[in-house]
Amino acid sequence: MKRIIYGVGLFLAVLFLCAGFLLSYQISSLKERMNQLEESSAQAMQQVSALSSPRDQEYIVEGYEDGQLLRNRYSVTAYSQDRVVLRQEESRQEQEEGEFLLKVENDYITVYTKKDSQVYEYTNIPLDVLPEEMKREVLLGKTLQGEDELYSFLENYSS
Repeated sequence: MKRIIYGVGLFLAVLFLCAGFLLSYQISSLKERMNQLEESSAQAMQQVSALSSPRDQEYIVEGYEDGQLLRNRYSVTAYSQDRVVLRQEESRQEQEEGEFLLKVENDYITVYTKKDSQVYEYTNIPLDVLPEEMKREVLLGKTLQGEDELYSFLENYSS
């Protein structure tokens, strides 16, 4: 009977030792993998911050006051790790009330002011994403009344 008890005890001791070695190997492997992922994500964050420069980009902040939609335009004039300098731009009242013309350049939609045919905004909207009827209208030069209609169009078809 003692032989069976010693045999089972020895078997359990070997089993626990093997399980301990296996778990310690897996834990060290996981720690090494986590360190590699942290390093690669840190490198990716540096690449992303180096690639996307917010300088000279325009940001629009919308809000409501007394039941009217207000759009404030800001552009980044300078930035560093601990500071961002924004410049508020004057509102373009004449363009808000004006008409805009949609045209296609290099298979992408470009917005022009109808009054003086100046480029108002280059978009990243390819012609292919529009429905067939809208494609025809844009190819013929679709006119939009005011910035509200323009931004509604841009929000609907941008990705």
